[in-house]
Amino acid sequence: MASSTSTLRNMASGVADGRYAQLSYIRHINRFIIALIIANGLAVILESNPEVRVAYLEWFMLFEVFSVIIFSVEYLARLWVSVDQERYQGIPKWQARIRYVFTPMALVDLLAIAPFYLTMLIPIDLRYLRLFRLLRLLKLSTYFDGLQVFGKVLRREAGAIAGALLIMIILIIVSACLMFTVENAAKPGHFENISQAIWWAVVTLTTVGYGDITPITFGGKLLAIVIMILGVGTMALPAGILAARFSEELQARRELLRSSVIEALRDGHIDATEEEAIERLKEKLDLPSDVVRNMIALQKTMIHDHQFCPHCGGSLGK
Repeated sequence: MASSTSTLRNMASGVADGRYAQLSYIRHINRFIIALIIANGLAVILESNPEVRVAYLEWFMLFEVFSVIIFSVEYLARLWVSVDQERYQGIPKWQARIRYVFTPMALVDLLAIAPFYLTMLIPIDLRYLRLFRLLRLLKLSTYFDGLQVFGKVLRREAGAIAGALLIMIILIIVSACLMFTVENAAKPGHFENISQAIWWAVVTLTTVGYGDITPITFGGKLLAIVIMILGVGTMALPAGILAARFSEELQARRELLRSSVIEALRDGHIDATEEEAIERLKEKLDLPSDVVRNMIALQKTMIHDHQFCPHCGGSLGK
């Protein structure tokens, strides 16, 4: 019986090691794709210099072909395995793949390679082609969970952010109208129209202050002081909302990882299968490895000192 149990543990450990190796292999591929995306962005920037482009034209062309081949293979691979996603279970494979094609990330992947193939059919202005090639940088959102968190926070707080933006727009328009009324009446032609005043209001409220147009009357300057003070708080409002929600999202992720660590430590140690599960969760939540190590060490210390229950993490008291 003991021998059988030991064999099962060894088999489970072997499977876990295999999955861990597979996960490590996938991470290396992801890092290569990330490096290739960044290199493409740098290549577009360098190629915009006529001297560099002429000197290394052949190398730029070879690099573009190489990149398109890699991105095309990646796109087709993602399209092929998309049927395995949980949200597409229970529907025909061809229908699942069609649905995947129209997802935001799939459209970004398609835009990264489509211009290259379009140039074979129709002539495309180099400026527009360069713009489409820079869209490959959007592919980074697939590999950096932080960018996905940003999108998640934006969707969750869309109402609050829209309200803050509406307040900003109203403040800009009212400020522009008041400044146009005060300045143009005192010195006709200074703030020639409300459109020009809106430009001034935007650069003033955002604290940029180009200085290309400024109030010259006492009333205009007094009004500008009030507008600038309002701008400091108003323009920071969306940033404050996003910062608070980001903090909440990161805290929720740490709590989820902590719950997973506590569950794994039910029997007092973490085996290979549990370690792999924690590693997968860490990758999914995009948390640093040192956070996981510190959390495991802390939970072990708490359990050892009998300060917290190993099952639920609740305080036992003394």
